[in-house]
Amino acid sequence: MADKLEQIISLIFLMKQMSHENMLDEKNRNFSFLQFITLRYIKEKKPLMKELADFLAIKAPSATSLINTLSEADLVNRLAEAKDRRVVRIAVTKKGEKSLEKWQKKIAGNMRKRLEKLNKSEQESLAGILTKLTKVSNN
Repeated sequence: MADKLEQIISLIFLMKQMSHENMLDEKNRNFSFLQFITLRYIKEKKPLMKELADFLAIKAPSATSLINTLSEADLVNRLAEAKDRRVVRIAVTKKGEKSLEKWQKKIAGNMRKRLEKLNKSEQESLAGILTKLTKVSNN
């Protein structure tokens, strides 16, 4: 049983890796999965740096470095709150939104190519398993 679980875990990581193949920005620089997840979270929440670090389970200096990289690429910017300029939220720029949309389509396309190789029954089984895992993870 443990061997089968190890195989499943390895395959999940491999699928994640394959779904993010050829993730390049407009200057042909690699765009990491961490950067992708970060942009998605920022678009949804407009978080403070601490909130972002907590979400990513990383230290604040690492989050700052990550945001600096995204900011230099003009994908995010820092917005000071009007009431207290010491409070800075992170927001996705228009360029960041376009890039995020492009990468989401690319990831979906990469996954679709692989999932289309499954027959209808296999697709239904996989959907059921993933739905169950999602429900278990949310409890």
